[in-house]
Amino acid sequence: MKRLIIILQLIALFVFLQGCDKYEMIKYDVGDRLNFMGDYYWGKGEKTYWVDETQYLYHEINFGINSQGDSLLIDTVEVGVKLLGETVNYPRKVALKLENVTGEGIEVLFEDNYVMPADTGMTSFQVYVKRPAKKNQEYKAKLVFDYDQCDFEPGTLERQAFNLTCQDKVTMELWGISQVEWDEYYCMYFGDWSDAKARFIITTVGATSLPKWESSYEFFDDYLYLLEVFEEYKSDPTNPPLLDDNGEWISFPDIFG
Repeated sequence: MKRLIIILQLIALFVFLQGCDKYEMIKYDVGDRLNFMGDYYWGKGEKTYWVDETQYLYHEINFGINSQGDSLLIDTVEVGVKLLGETVNYPRKVALKLENVTGEGIEVLFEDNYVMPADTGMTSFQVYVKRPAKKNQEYKAKLVFDYDQCDFEPGTLERQAFNLTCQDKVTMELWGISQVEWDEYYCMYFGDWSDAKARFIITTVGATSLPKWESSYEFFDDYLYLLEVFEEYKSDPTNPPLLDDNGEWISFPDIFG
């Protein structure tokens, strides 16, 4: 009986030691793995707050509606990266790459020196998205880790991609108004609607929301400036024509006549 007890104790000890070895191995592996993080306050004008939840692993860019208008050729996207497990006292290389989802892809520029800094488990990187070649078309892609070029291994499966949506689109709805509002009010200042006219206004005065701009104290000064810039642009034969939906030069009403 005593011999049986000793054998059972030895078996239990062996299983315990095996479990400890397995735990140490898993603990070590986890320390070499990466996940993306998302900005909880993205698009809300607040300071960046990185979170793990997958619903925040995205960024949407509209090159049509932005404060620089058609002058914006490259936009900056910041992505959060988190280390699973323990930190180390030296920096380690991180590499990113793009996987396009739609047929025609987004073009992205990466920096060459992404690293997870020493003694930290969180960082963020900037990538640079080029303006799409075509207007009014939505492009989708995923930023993923390029583990062939990384000092890490994959982390949690659902946090291995950061989704990008990119377009160059201007519509009344995106500009914050309806067709009725344009026809009954805004046309007094701007005349007939056209994509080219809206883009020219946005590029010239940086109006990302037409109602907010029109109700601001700067509106009339901006409006006069807009008309001045338009006349200068039109008078320069080297500038490409700004054509409306009917193929005619855009124009603005003479509200001071």
